[in-house]
Amino acid sequence: MHGRISWAPATLRKAMCGRRYGVLRLIVLSILLPGAAGSSWAQTQSLTPAQQKADIAYQEGMRLLRQRQYAEALGRFKEVEQFTPHLPQGYTGEAISLALMGKPEQAVAALHKALEIDPTYWVARRELGIIEWQLNRKDEAAKDLAQVAKLFPDDPSVNVILGEYQFENKNYAQANELFSKSSAQVAASPRLSLMAAQALIKTGQLQKAAASLEALNLAPGLTPQQRFQIAWLLGKAKDYSKAIQAFNALPRDFSDPFGRGYGLALAYYESGQYSECVKTLSGLEAQGMTRPELFSLLGAAEEKSGHTLRAYDAFRQGIYRFPRDDENYLNISTLAVQHFNYDVALQVLGSGIREIPNDYKLFLTRGVVYTLRKELAKAQADYEKALALAPQESSAYVSLGICFMDQDRYAEAAQIFRQGIQKQAKDVLLYYFLADSLFRQGITASSPFYQEAFDAVQKSITLDPNFAFAYLQRGRLELIRNQTDAAIRDLERARQLAPDSRTILYQLGVAYRKAGRKDEAEKLFARVSEASKEEAARFRKGKLMEIMVTLSNNGAGSP
Repeated sequence: MHGRISWAPATLRKAMCGRRYGVLRLIVLSILLPGAAGSSWAQTQSLTPAQQKADIAYQEGMRLLRQRQYAEALGRFKEVEQFTPHLPQGYTGEAISLALMGKPEQAVAALHKALEIDPTYWVARRELGIIEWQLNRKDEAAKDLAQVAKLFPDDPSVNVILGEYQFENKNYAQANELFSKSSAQVAASPRLSLMAAQALIKTGQLQKAAASLEALNLAPGLTPQQRFQIAWLLGKAKDYSKAIQAFNALPRDFSDPFGRGYGLALAYYESGQYSECVKTLSGLEAQGMTRPELFSLLGAAEEKSGHTLRAYDAFRQGIYRFPRDDENYLNISTLAVQHFNYDVALQVLGSGIREIPNDYKLFLTRGVVYTLRKELAKAQADYEKALALAPQESSAYVSLGICFMDQDRYAEAAQIFRQGIQKQAKDVLLYYFLADSLFRQGITASSPFYQEAFDAVQKSITLDPNFAFAYLQRGRLELIRNQTDAAIRDLERARQLAPDSRTILYQLGVAYRKAGRKDEAEKLFARVSEASKEEAARFRKGKLMEIMVTLSNNGAGSP
């Protein structure tokens, strides 16, 4: 029993949002750099009188911008426009002046004029993207800056904005790559450094994230709130000892005492110091600082300490104090199921549903309990209710499909898994169980189900390259088409990932025998006489339990 705990404080999420940059910080005046945006007339051997005047006005405007005399610079760029209205430089200079004067909308209009004259003028495109970002027109900004990045892939200011855009769209791998190209800008901004660390955590680069956070924590001038965020992210990076140090280093009068105490308790819990976790949470409770997640974590710590009755009591206190929060209903029911107290779980979930009748997690969890009790009609009804309440929730499709499979209704199960894939295309279990339900309907080399099953297996391996049973499925499909060598490779990979699976061992023995490797086949058959149907049932039950625990872990721990 892990409890509904999470390294995702609301204070951290809030800090990642809000206004990103001021105009003065955002606009890196490439147009001011020698040669970066030289006027086209300055690159010719001979100038007309109008171009000569424009060139003088342009250079004067540049000088005034560098001296921060923006209104005077604006006048000079207006002169450039009068002398050379067919060139984009004057409008671009006007836009930069306006932006630095705090008039971004007028700046955007001027940049659009510049780009109407010359759509390829990259300086205007770059400044337009930067100002659009400041105006919170992020999709437009990303589109414009992506064009600039194609020409100048190492532009740090462009990359840092595109990195933040990718981060906000949860494309963390792309964010990492872009932040790495703008390391100086990221290092200079604690907010961006925290964001970059979180992107590393999201992509599993925990050691690198922890190292960057530890370095950031040494920076002078950090606010207590920033140090709090560092402590939280150190916890997410699983550097619990450093997280504990960071939480303890916060001032005692820190503005969010519950967040500080809860974060410290969570770090103690994750590092196995359950008594310290309980002590810290009890101190918060004694001070009257209680939230649903406090009782959730307290119950989890008591259970880990072997105090099951105390765990139940903590969860009950959470329900009593916060009857309209689903957290501790889910916790106590998960704990009860793990101790095979199905009646207690059903009673608690029923109470929760009466209090919160539109909570899909309560119905989904109760469906799992009914499935474990083999009351499949009741389970099906709860799963269908959960789907009606949360049609985007992939675990509801997985659970309902398993319920149909347990009733030998494989065609209906397959259809449910297909529907789930349409809603959530990145859930590996949907693909796995779709292939499983197709197998159970009978697959031959010429079967219409063969390609669908193979595509599902391929997708599941793409989503999770270490999912042993996907390799088992692909090996079985390859054997059906007499692709014995390929099947053996996949089945050996499956055995490496799940060496105790009787089903995998049996199927590998079949493949060895088919390849003429009889001695190896007999050794495997000596360990397992046939693939175990009970093992498949245990696998389905295990996945349902994982869903139950995941539901009880989601969305809490947010001081």
